Amino acid sequence: MLSKTQQEQFLAKAQKLAPQLKYRTVDADAVITPVKDKSVWQDYRMKKGDLAGFLKDNDFANGSSFIVSMPETVVGQAAFSVDFCKGYADSPSRIQITIGELPQEVVNADMPYNGTLNGSWLQKEIINIDDLPCDVILPRRYSGKYIRFDMLNVPGSLKFSNIRFITCGAEDFMPPPPEHLPELLKKIDQASIRTLRNCMQLSFEDGPKRDRRLWLGDLRLQAMVNKVTYRRFDIVARCLYLFAGTLLDDGEVCGCVMERPAPRRGCHTHDYAMLFPIVLKEHCSWSGDLAIGEELFDLACHQMKLMERFFTDGLFTGVNDPWTSWFFVDHDLELDRQAAMQGHAVAAYRALAELAAMLGKHEQQTKFAAKADTLAAVAREKLYDPVSGVVVSGKERQISYASQIWMIISGVLTPEEGRKALLAVENTPAALRPSSPYMFHYLLEAWDICGDEKHLLELLTDYYGSMINNGADTFWEVYRPDEPFFSPYNDVRMNSACHAWSGTAAYFLRKGN
Repeated sequence: MLSKTQQEQFLAKAQKLAPQLKYRTVDADAVITPVKDKSVWQDYRMKKGDLAGFLKDNDFANGSSFIVSMPETVVGQAAFSVDFCKGYADSPSRIQITIGELPQEVVNADMPYNGTLNGSWLQKEIINIDDLPCDVILPRRYSGKYIRFDMLNVPGSLKFSNIRFITCGAEDFMPPPPEHLPELLKKIDQASIRTLRNCMQLSFEDGPKRDRRLWLGDLRLQAMVNKVTYRRFDIVARCLYLFAGTLLDDGEVCGCVMERPAPRRGCHTHDYAMLFPIVLKEHCSWSGDLAIGEELFDLACHQMKLMERFFTDGLFTGVNDPWTSWFFVDHDLELDRQAAMQGHAVAAYRALAELAAMLGKHEQQTKFAAKADTLAAVAREKLYDPVSGVVVSGKERQISYASQIWMIISGVLTPEEGRKALLAVENTPAALRPSSPYMFHYLLEAWDICGDEKHLLELLTDYYGSMINNGADTFWEVYRPDEPFFSPYNDVRMNSACHAWSGTAAYFLRKGN
């Protein structure tokens, strides 16, 4: 277990790796008229009009409002110029500004909020402008495609111009899509990369609108896309050091890190702790940086030592409780997590064995390979039904995609066994399906390991392509095609529409190039 001094040293290394943010200006490109339309996603079609002509021909008095759009979803500071038009500015101008990633956030900006997360995440500001004319740059950072202006109390009427975003991020460009891809897959590739770019700030954030923090589960997926696009391994290393510097009291890597005003630990998420050895091994393999592997090897080993308390005779027996022992896996309270967590453990031990081999630690390599083999054997004995060809989980022998997926990723099932298991579950109506894009990523990864390119491309086209067809240019935290108003937070306006765990499509479209 790392001492406080060691943790502080890792935080100092993380600070030295902080990227220099890059800035650019993106101008608003259209005035928007929301049109109620039950045939489109979440019931609003955003009709575009000529912005320059609209701003030239219109001024705005008390009670008036308008909405503009950006050419793409961007992250940064909203800015605009404003002047008085009629009357004279004998009092402050009070304006409400709402920024949204999706139409609901701006169209229904004033609806009461009764969600489960703090409503301060909704991107709404009331500002007072004392002196006109004025160029306004809002101080906070936002993520959005739409900006709504409401005149609350203004002297006479106001004239607006130069509406824009001053964007920020560790990278400010977009790698073009592979030429050989069909048009829909090109759009999927670009939305995937834009999602990563927008989340790539001082660390890899989960979502630039919300929660704006570093999560270990998201980090692994972002690192995969980063490998085939930006290759900013320095930021991945920074993230690993941030986790190493903000441990829980028993030395467990926390589920998330909040960076500001100084790095501090977040919640425990035990399946994410099991991902730490995997992320570390993959980073060392992809970047060639074995030094960080040497530095954090013992910490990675300690994660699995801590996880032993959740296993009995080699079988996962932990109980999922978000307040005491949280195993996330997916947004689904009905999911039995036994098989998925068994797979996490096998995959983590295999990663430790591979990392030990890379570092020349042959005794540890043998030890961890044996642990992986033992847990895999128990999994095959207790959880795999060779007759039906599927993995079951828990006392009720639940069948789910998550169970098959993690047995495939961990290598408990061979690629051919895994493919048969996924096909069997596909034809089992009662099987629990993935509930979040996070688990849909792992389904893509499972199809990829099984060598089934047909199903991989079908999933990319059907699930991610469906988001594109519903207006996405970054991929959404929550997406259930048949439930447009679903939110785990009881209000769709709180859902993030640019979220790291959803943005891995580009990895699968580019990794073979």
